[in-house]
Amino acid sequence: MKRTLINWKAVPKDKIWLIQDEDGQTVASIINGEESKKYANLIAASPYLLEALKAVVALIGDEDLPDNGELSGAAISDMARSAIASALGDI
Repeated sequence: MKRTLINWKAVPKDKIWLIQDEDGQTVASIINGEESKKYANLIAASPYLLEALKAVVALIGDEDLPDNGELSGAAISDMARSAIASALGDI
């Protein structure tokens, strides 16, 4: 399964953060605030994070991750599947 890496970046400009694609086109913007840089970087990383999460879910398949004594593997697996569905607009 070969995937193309989507490289977005967060760029500060005046009083906003621009999230730009590989061609420099703005795909989103955030007005400067207390945590705007953090959110801009999260949005910029989101395509890559989604692909990584899809790969993890593809790796575990229909099974759940094992529990490790502190964390529930089933809960984490469900959270990952739900996050993908949410990102794709399925929920």
